[in-house]
Amino acid sequence: MTAGRDLLAEVLRAAGARAVPDRDDHDVVFQAAKTAWQRSLRAQRRRRWTLALAAAAAAMAIGVTSLVHRITARAPVVATAVVMHGSVVTRAPKGDTWRPLRLGEPIAAGSRVRTGSVAGLALEMAGGLSARLDEKSELEMDSDRSLRLTSGALYVDTGPVPAAVALRVETAHGTVSDVGTVFQVEVRPTAVRVRVREGLVQLDAAGRAGRLRSGAGEEMELDDRGNLRRGIVPPTHSAWAWAEALAPPPDVEGRPLLQFLDWVAHETGRRVRFEAPDVEAQAREVVLHGKTHDLTPLQALDVMLSTTDLEYVLSADQVILIRKRSG
Repeated sequence: MTAGRDLLAEVLRAAGARAVPDRDDHDVVFQAAKTAWQRSLRAQRRRRWTLALAAAAAAMAIGVTSLVHRITARAPVVATAVVMHGSVVTRAPKGDTWRPLRLGEPIAAGSRVRTGSVAGLALEMAGGLSARLDEKSELEMDSDRSLRLTSGALYVDTGPVPAAVALRVETAHGTVSDVGTVFQVEVRPTAVRVRVREGLVQLDAAGRAGRLRSGAGEEMELDDRGNLRRGIVPPTHSAWAWAEALAPPPDVEGRPLLQFLDWVAHETGRRVRFEAPDVEAQAREVVLHGKTHDLTPLQALDVMLSTTDLEYVLSADQVILIRKRSG
């Protein structure tokens, strides 16, 4: 140990005394060190603020989730948000604050949902039916079989088999109920309009004796004076386009093309026809792969057929004609 210390002393003596920097160099070095130290402190403060904000955001998210869970624990879940476009907000049962609705969020009985401009919402109801809300619309979810449309337009697909309890859509002008159908209800300040794509609907008008009925391809409009107007609205009419754009995409992975064609036909109000028997035979062998998110039914069909040597065209009578790809 002594030899080690003597060797160190010899090295220091050989190096000689360190040069003393002049005053200007000393100030430059000191200022640089001070600036670096201050930057380090500011960086530490920023990191602490960032962590604090992240923690606050996480706590808020947990709080919202916890609130949703508490609400749904008290009231039965009647629907789930499955497709959303644009701004969509919701209000809890007996609440007075609107907040953004999240995709996949369960909606409790008594909740309200509202869509903004250039927006839309598709709901999967607890009873299995599909409900879609157009832009600038507001809907109260009384139960999975009772809805209250305050404003805007609502599209409902109750499925091919009538439920034991009919779906009721309450409006200020009357109550619309289904008999196993696909229909649309539009509320205006002074009137209600009902369009039927499939099946049959009934309208019990406020202040009017008797029940009004409308079938597939028909519409009826009742104003607040009791005046009734009827008309024709084909299942391929542009009035259905907004609802088609909100159609929840099916799971196509590993599914046959014919099953997908049935979905497209149902969602667009069209029939499917094959150009020739051999085309149909070929279509029966096609198994699909991929996803169709954020596409209309016809756009999705175009994408799915792009991986085959088949294509579709819309005939003059709006039939979806499947044929072999030209060229």
